[in-house]
Amino acid sequence: MKQYMKQNFDNAMKLPMPGKTFAKLGAKGDYVALQVRPGLINKHVTSEQLITLANLEKEGSVKYSAGHSFIVTIQQNSMEEAIEMLTQVGLYVVPPTPCATLKCCDFCDGDVLDALPLARQLLLQIEQMPMKQRIRIGFNACTLACYNAVQDDLGLVFHNGKVDVYGGAIPMGRRARSGQLLMKNVPEQQILNIIQQLLTLYNTSPVEKFATFIKREKATIQLLQ
Repeated sequence: MKQYMKQNFDNAMKLPMPGKTFAKLGAKGDYVALQVRPGLINKHVTSEQLITLANLEKEGSVKYSAGHSFIVTIQQNSMEEAIEMLTQVGLYVVPPTPCATLKCCDFCDGDVLDALPLARQLLLQIEQMPMKQRIRIGFNACTLACYNAVQDDLGLVFHNGKVDVYGGAIPMGRRARSGQLLMKNVPEQQILNIIQQLLTLYNTSPVEKFATFIKREKATIQLLQ
């Protein structure tokens, strides 16, 4: 066992540089990057799904991202066919357009479902809502917040029928920081309307960076509660 573990570690430390990144493929032709997930709540991958991803990698690339998604790079003219293949094996695809995306936790692998009705509402009404740039919304079903919702553009943390709302995170760079607490203990019945109003306010704002928008409009946003 020790011999194989050392070999395993040595192989991992070789750090091979990928030859088929989005940038390298894009320099050769017209490619797009699709954000692909096992599901909106389910995070487990089946053998059939892995085979489909492997087949798409032959003509493009597949990368696992920090946002708990596969980034599938394919030729633009193959996008519709690829989405059909991914859909047939139960994989969820976010199109490469500016929109709102929800990154839900896994609800403790389905054992803690108190927040599921609210998550369904948000997914039906907010997921893929057109935006001037992509907005990532994290949803955690309990206060453990193990899927790091506070690191997303908007973070929703559910607890006992109420939600804490965070906003304006900067996930990387020298100025990286978690989102600010914008609203605390918001009844779940009010959250959908608040998020819709907040995103509409951002869409009509002249400010492009979402973190800057949150900083400038924090007082206005808090009045939505």
